[in-house]
Amino acid sequence: MKKRATLNVQYVNLDDYSRAARVAQKVGLEEIYLVEAKTWRKAGIIPPEVLALQHKCSTEIVYPKEYKSRSDLYFTICKFWLTAIKDKSPNKPVMKIEASYYTSFAYDLDDPDFKDFKPRDPEEEDYSLFQYLYEVTPLSTAWPYWREFVQSMGARMGFPALMVPLLEIVPKKIELDMDAFD
Repeated sequence: MKKRATLNVQYVNLDDYSRAARVAQKVGLEEIYLVEAKTWRKAGIIPPEVLALQHKCSTEIVYPKEYKSRSDLYFTICKFWLTAIKDKSPNKPVMKIEASYYTSFAYDLDDPDFKDFKPRDPEEEDYSLFQYLYEVTPLSTAWPYWREFVQSMGARMGFPALMVPLLEIVPKKIELDMDAFD
């Protein structure tokens, strides 16, 4: 299938990726809710039968003051953007939908995988775990909420059913400069 949304996350090696994915299964969702949304539709046009959808997403780490005493929680804002364009007019969007979701996750401080877990520097050995928990886990958790929001708002805006694809998480391939080994 070609119409997949793919979230590419770069890891140094597959061992880090596997451990991060395994550890991420141990966190529990505490909260998820919509914090901001914005829609736009070009007025006065007949909705085209075929639309091309462009997706973007990102995460932002947040540290609410009221939870500073709890080190077993982590918080993120997941931001999603969708632009719908006519196939014949790629530079002329006919609709945009944006939304941000707040997510919080808890983990067991006694679990060995989370010993001394805290935001880490990308240069540190265990950064892939931090990256996975703060970037991939929140986005993959919020993605179904985003899909439903897009489908609902698209219908309310008078467009045909918008099919937001399932999210596929894959490690990025690292390009090696083979000339460096000569």
